[in-house]
Amino acid sequence: MKIKVSAVLLFVISCFHAQEITDRDAFEKCRKENSKKICLSDKDEDNVLFYLDQCPEKAGILENKGCPWPDTDHDGVIDKDDLCPDLSGEKDNNGCPWTDFDGDGVLDKDDPCPADFGYASDDPQKNGCMKEDCKKKYEEGQARLKKFQEESKLVDYNKLQDKIINDLNLNLLKEENVVVFNKNQMITCGTIPGKNYYCPAYYDYETPVYSTEHFWNDKAVEKIYDKLPKNIIFASNYEGLGSGAEYEKDTILNRNNKQVRILDQYKVEHETLLYPKHKNIQTKINKYSSLFIKILKNDFENKIKVMIVYKNTDDHFGEKYIITYQYLDNQWKTIETNKEK
Repeated sequence: MKIKVSAVLLFVISCFHAQEITDRDAFEKCRKENSKKICLSDKDEDNVLFYLDQCPEKAGILENKGCPWPDTDHDGVIDKDDLCPDLSGEKDNNGCPWTDFDGDGVLDKDDPCPADFGYASDDPQKNGCMKEDCKKKYEEGQARLKKFQEESKLVDYNKLQDKIINDLNLNLLKEENVVVFNKNQMITCGTIPGKNYYCPAYYDYETPVYSTEHFWNDKAVEKIYDKLPKNIIFASNYEGLGSGAEYEKDTILNRNNKQVRILDQYKVEHETLLYPKHKNIQTKINKYSSLFIKILKNDFENKIKVMIVYKNTDDHFGEKYIITYQYLDNQWKTIETNKEK
């Protein structure tokens, strides 16, 4: 009997607390539109009475006025605890997605090199890092470059330019018209700089002190013009993906010139300027030789490796020569010549 009385007493006390009005103004506002019974009801059983519950049909918490906390991005982290409420993320990262700053596929939290594009590795110390020690490679490269610069500071590269041009074999240029490629550019279509898992290049490693661009200055253009007893067209050569040629349309020499059209190897016409050496000039040119000069490599002891290609209309590949020059006794000397196919 005592047990039954105690149970009834606890029920009455709980009901009393459940019916306790904590916000008289909110209760009176509710009573104007609903009955007292409804205002004191708790349909969603979240212990927030109807007159205080802004979500009476959905269980919530008193702290949020009887409504559940929202999760806007549906990532399982409620907005009040979510540092990225509009972006689905991870619970372990306060509701934000794990970032990959360098875009190498290794998340920053697992990447000891988060700012440098790298490669995935089972070694946690290398995971997301370059395949090389970039700091070490940079220091070694700078030391190598300094050595090159010290060796070559008294070298006369104008004499090398003269030597290369004077040694050209004009007998290998058979046509009356010659296309001279005075510009060379490597095209790397479709690649993303730096994203090859290796350290970025800080300078031209093969030709650090004298490159093709150094060779082909205004003086070289004039010297080639004076050297060749041919009608001359200047052009740019593009290597790599999207390789091809672009023929010069603008005046680059203060010499007589004439607008002509030239057919390339694919029989496509291009407008260009021709610098004539002969009186009989055709306006459409489909037969011509070409001359290509490229500095391949600088080596210690002041050695320079040069590639020269002579090509004629009837020879698709042309004749290629790799010539090594060395600066000895204030002169450039040919120390090796190899013909390649």
